[in-house]
Parts: sequence; C-alpha cells; structure tokens
Amino acid sequence: MAGLDTRIVLIGLPTIAESLRTDLETLLWVTQGYQIAITIGLLFLGRFTDIFGRVKVYNLGFAIFTVGSGLCVFAQTGNQLIIFRIIQGVGAAMLITNSAALITDASPAAELGFFLGVNQIAFTLGAVLGLTVGGVLIDTVGWRSIFTLNVPIGIFATLWAHLRLKETAQTEKHAGFDYSGLFLFTTSLTLLLVVISLQTMAAIDNIEAAVLYLISIVTFALFLYVEPRMAEPILDMRLFKIRLFSAGNVSQFLYSLGFGSLSLIIILYFELIRGFDALTAGLLFLPLDVAFVTIAPISGKLSDRYGTRWLATLGMAVGTVGYVALAFLLNTTTPLVQIELILILVGLGLGLFSSPNISAVMGSVPPQRRGVASGIRATVFNTGSVVSIGLVAYIITTAIPYQVVSGIITGGYTTLTSGEALGFVSGIGRAFLVAAVITFVGMFASSLRGPETKTHTDLSTK
Repeated sequence: MAGLDTRIVLIGLPTIAESLRTDLETLLWVTQGYQIAITIGLLFLGRFTDIFGRVKVYNLGFAIFTVGSGLCVFAQTGNQLIIFRIIQGVGAAMLITNSAALITDASPAAELGFFLGVNQIAFTLGAVLGLTVGGVLIDTVGWRSIFTLNVPIGIFATLWAHLRLKETAQTEKHAGFDYSGLFLFTTSLTLLLVVISLQTMAAIDNIEAAVLYLISIVTFALFLYVEPRMAEPILDMRLFKIRLFSAGNVSQFLYSLGFGSLSLIIILYFELIRGFDALTAGLLFLPLDVAFVTIAPISGKLSDRYGTRWLATLGMAVGTVGYVALAFLLNTTTPLVQIELILILVGLGLGLFSSPNISAVMGSVPPQRRGVASGIRATVFNTGSVVSIGLVAYIITTAIPYQVVSGIITGGYTTLTSGEALGFVSGIGRAFLVAAVITFVGMFASSLRGPETKTHTDLSTK
C-alpha cells in the first residue's frame, strides 16, 4: 500500500490539477507532503518502535494510512489534499520503518538478503499497481477512486496484522525520547524543501534563498552536534562507526537522490510530450518494474552467498549507464522500443543494488538497534527521494519557464509549441544527466564498504 501510493498520485497529477484547479507548486506538495511525512516520521518512529514495540506501531500504521486515504477521497481543494496526504504519509512511515526490521528479526542470517529482496518485490508490486490500476481507475471512474481503493484493503490489513503478527523483539520500555533532535531535523529538512520549491517558482531572490539554505545547514549541523550528546538520541551516531552501515547509507542516499524523480519524469514525458493517456503511460513504465522485480531476489540470494559489495556497486554502475542513455537519447520522437530497453537497463541496476545494500545495512547492526537502523535507512532513502523531486523541478525550469512547466502539467496548455516541447525535453535531459553524475559518485561510495561479518557488536561497549 505504501508503494502503491508513491506512484498512484503521479499517474493522476494532470487530472487532479484540472479537477481541483490548482497550480504546479500545489501539485508538487501533494507528492512532497506524503514523502516529507514519511521522511520525518521514519527517523522519529525508528526510535519510537524500539521503545513501544514494532508490531504495535506497524498495526497502528495501517489504521492511520486507511483513515488518511478515506479523507483524500473527499478533498475539495489542493491544500486539503496536501493535508490528507500528510496523514497518509504518517501511516506509511509506520509501515515502512517496521517492515525491514520485522523481517530482519524473523530471518536466518544466511538468508537475510533474499528475504529483504522479497520485501522489495512487495513494495515494487505496489508501485506497479499504482501505475496500472491507477491508470484504469482514473480513466474510467475518476481520480478519487485511487484513494477509495485503499480503504477496504486497509481495513482488512489492519485486522489481519493485529491478529497475525506477534512481537518477537525486546523493547526498551523505560527509555527516553529525543524531542530536540526531532525538532532540529524537521526544521532543517522542511526549510531545504521550501527553498528549493520557491526557487523553482522564481518566487525568491538569490540572497533570500542563500539565507534559508544557511539556516537549514546550520540547523542540521546543530542536529549532528546535539545527537551524540543525548542519552537517547533519535539518530544513534554510534551506528555510523560500523563501516558497512555508514557506506551503505551514503550510497543509498545517492541512489535515491538520482532515482527519486525518475518515475515522475518518465510519466510526465509519456503523458505530456508523447500524448498517451494515464493507463498507457503506466504500462509503458512497467518494463523497469518488471526488471527490478525479476533481479532483486536473485541479487539478494547472490549477496547472501558472495557478499554485498560488488553486486551493489555493479547495480549503481548499470544505473549510471541507463541515466546517461536517457539524458542523450530521449527526445520528442525517440522510438518507444529504445526507451523501453533503457528502462529495463535502469530497472536491472536498481534491483542489483537494492537488496544487497539493504541486507548489508540491516545485517550490520545489533538486534536491539534494528528499529533505529531501519528508520535511519528509510529516512536516508526518502530524504534523497524528496530532495530529488524538488531538484528536478528546479532543473527543468532552467530550460523552460516555470509558468510554462506549470501550464503543461496542470492542463493550462492543451497544446505545446515545438519550442516548448523541445525545452521541456531538454530540461528532462539535464535532470537525467545530473542523476547520472550522482549515481556515478554513489558507485564509488558503494565500493568503499568494508568486509562483511555475520556477528553483531554490542554498541553499548563502544
């Protein structure tokens, strides 16, 4: 469900914009609000679940996600939809934070990579359904149905999880909570996203933007300074002493920074430049997901046997090649077969990287810190994804004015001049080139992870 709702809104953005009569910035925050709630919630909930229990928080997440979905059905304005999507995001964060930790608790160490690969397939299948089922629903019933779909599934899943899942990990019931760390992290990330959004709209001058960036950086620096001095930090800095953990998270951040906006860019290209409907656009994106779903469990299984380092690094290298191909070959008339082959290549790279990297990160920490570790890992991934969307929107506006981009996406422009179409595609090409550079750097970060071990160190002695 969490995977489904990362994509199902993307496929319906032009329709939602026309229905609610909203602008590009509001549309971005419909996606960003969901992702920001997840990102902030993940770090907070990683610590929270270690204190109160993973299963309890997981079950509550289903309930909150379902309520948020029901509210989205009745949204009458863009701002209302943003608020209801944030509620959805809180529930999704509870699910995402705990899924990897619960699976790590239940998995034999020798098969952890494979089991986490299966978990990645579940998330990706949800994303696939977001594009295909979402396209069918939008074209036949309307955009509100994409949220209605979640309600009966959510009710069933909430009851099923409550009845079937049992707590196996020991909780730290008497531990404290780091409210100052949560405030500093939330402030830093929110300011960063706001200033990127304002720059995209050309609604802020360079001096004002520099001040906001500085405040965001200073706030984050304070966060990093305060955390090691807290008795019960939400970000356990001691985990970063583990080389596998730190290298895995750095490479994952760069991976998500490059990949986070890929689906949005491609869907908009298919719908707005090539003129396909929502369902067709979703189907054309499927080869990437099929490649990912096919290779992820195989990559996880191979990493259990041969280690994670070179498989994850190879995945980043393959992804880099795919982004370079998209940057230089994608235009208004690129043959669809060529685009599909490139998407398959990117999907293979993502699948090669994902399962081994998650296995390395989660398998490197002590069992009693898996909730925090899972929260950090997911926070790193979502922070990269959230920043990626704002960054790409800004890059595209360097090739074509914001007003034109907004008009294209929100339906204000029903037809594009050849110059506008070329400018939009040029901006997309620049975005993919930036993604290629980021992923290339991530390839080297991935290669620097140290030797793997099946034993966990007790961090309390460090």
